[in-house]
Amino acid sequence: MLKVVIDTNVFISAILFGGNPRKIINGWLKRKFILCLSPELKAEILNKLQKKFLLSSESIQFIEEALDNSSQKYIPVSKVTICADLKDNFLLELAEEANADFLVSGDKHVLSLKYHKKTKIVSPKDFLETIDTNS
Repeated sequence: MLKVVIDTNVFISAILFGGNPRKIINGWLKRKFILCLSPELKAEILNKLQKKFLLSSESIQFIEEALDNSSQKYIPVSKVTICADLKDNFLLELAEEANADFLVSGDKHVLSLKYHKKTKIVSPKDFLETIDTNS
């Protein structure tokens, strides 16, 4: 089964706006692929949803339980300094530690990398085309 890192921006878009990001999250919840999660990614998702987008504590708890119960956890060991925005390097570190097949992002700086080691970096639209052909 595919191992996938999903960038925070894709999670937030899925929850707030729907579209392709929501289809990806639905695919994860239906176990079409394995979500790879680090403590840093989990914290960023929950913090942004709570502090920036003011989701209710009930919604945050529901999302946290889904993340805890339906993902594989990793603690990255290697440090990476490749991204133009240094705050995005933790995604590459997670992808490397998990030996992920894909990193799905809407961030043009992350997408411009195209690959990190064996991990292919793709947009939500491109990822959906991949899981549709693999399912």
